[in-house]
Order: sequence, then C-alpha cells, then structure tokens
Amino acid sequence: MINISYKKVYNAYIIESYNYSSIKNSIKDFAIANGFDKALVDSDNHPDILYIESPDDNISIDSIRQDIVETAIYSPKIADLKIYVVYDAIHLAENAQNAMLKTLEEPPVFDVFFLVTSNSNKLLETIRSRCITIKDDESINYKYLLDLDYIRDAILMLANAKSASASDKMRFAEIFAEKDNKLKDLIMLYRYLIRDALVYKMTLSKKQIYLKELEDDIITLSYTYDNKEFATLIESLNKLSDVNRNNVNKKIAVFNFFGV
Repeated sequence: MINISYKKVYNAYIIESYNYSSIKNSIKDFAIANGFDKALVDSDNHPDILYIESPDDNISIDSIRQDIVETAIYSPKIADLKIYVVYDAIHLAENAQNAMLKTLEEPPVFDVFFLVTSNSNKLLETIRSRCITIKDDESINYKYLLDLDYIRDAILMLANAKSASASDKMRFAEIFAEKDNKLKDLIMLYRYLIRDALVYKMTLSKKQIYLKELEDDIITLSYTYDNKEFATLIESLNKLSDVNRNNVNKKIAVFNFFGV
C-alpha cells in the first residue's frame, strides 16, 4: 500500500505498482484528504476525478487530446483540485506521451496527474523528469512464500496456463476451496513471480530478481508470456485480489484466473 502525501501536493506523479485496485484506493484517500466529497469519491461519481484507460491496451493520442489536453485548462467543478488518473500508463502511445508534455510542463495550478503503471521505465524520459515517482514497496516478507506446500504446483500451473486442460486447472483450484489465507498467499506469490519475470524480460539481468531461489522458473516465465499477455495476467490478478476480499467461491475464482 502506498502513501501519497497530501500536505505537499505536486502536479504530476508516476505510481509504479501491479495492484491497481490498491492504488485507486490510495488516490481516493488523497482526494478526500484534499477536501473532495467522500461520498462522491467512494462511489466513483466525483466530477473532478477523471479516469483515462483503454480496453484494447492502447491509449491513443486522440484520447489524450480529448480527455486531458483539451480539458486541463478548465477549473474544477466543485473541488479545489482536478485529478486525472491514467491506467495503465505503459499503454500510452509515444505520440500520446508527447501530446501530454506541454500540459505537464505548464500545468494549471489546480490539476494533479497520476500516471499509474507496472513499469515506469516504459515511459519517456521527458515524461518521467516532470513527475514525482512513487514505487509500491509493500512491506511484506516474501521469503515465507518459498515454503508454501503448493509452490511447485503454482509455478507449473502459471507456466503452463495457456495449454493446461480444464481438469488440471480445476484440480489446482481445489487447493483454494477452503476459507483461509491460501488464496492471499497465491496472489502474493504470483505478484512477485510476474514482477520478476517482467523485470528480467525488460533487462535480461538477474540482479533485480527478488525471488532469486526461483531464478530458473522466473526466466522461463519471462519467455512464456509476451508483454500484452503479462498485462492481462496483472489485470486478472487484480480481479482475483478483489475476489479474495469478498465472499466469493475461491475455487471457481482461481479456475477462472487461468483462462489467460
């Protein structure tokens, strides 16, 4: 969980995280701390919080011009600030990023921009230089994940999800039928595995791998999925996190997750 300071407000932030649901809540807390109406914020109906995302993994220059550049000059409707949240900024086309530059260089005093992304290095340096970067460094001791009794099954299922049979997926999902912390641990394990695989895929370096004991598995995963498939995995994992907080059949939720 990240902490966005509301005592000193900057015009532009990059937030690097895999957990968009958690980041959305943090941005909501930031808005409420800055005087936004809580009921409107919680219901996603506040007119001064604008979300920009694309279902087809491409945030185009037309979208940025229409949703940001052309509206940034207008004052907030009811709050003191106007907040723009871009998910996932990794999908911003290069010309779309360039279209944002002037707005980020000379932002109206009432505008605050949040570029939420799983990999801030994919953004242009000119964008990054104009933003405060915050990284989601969850204070969790991940080493205990290595002792999970189902860790090998979990890694193999993730590596073979695209070709695994429905019966294999269901057998694995049976592990999570009980109402305990197993699903929470699986989600955390997969967050680290996906994070490490993506970092290795981008850098071809083992230095930044967290789960060094699983290095070979992580390298295999990095070649198993392309960038678009990794983005889909992250989105599906975020949905699985929401399921874990609700009274939903965990076995079915895990089975559905592997429909990648």
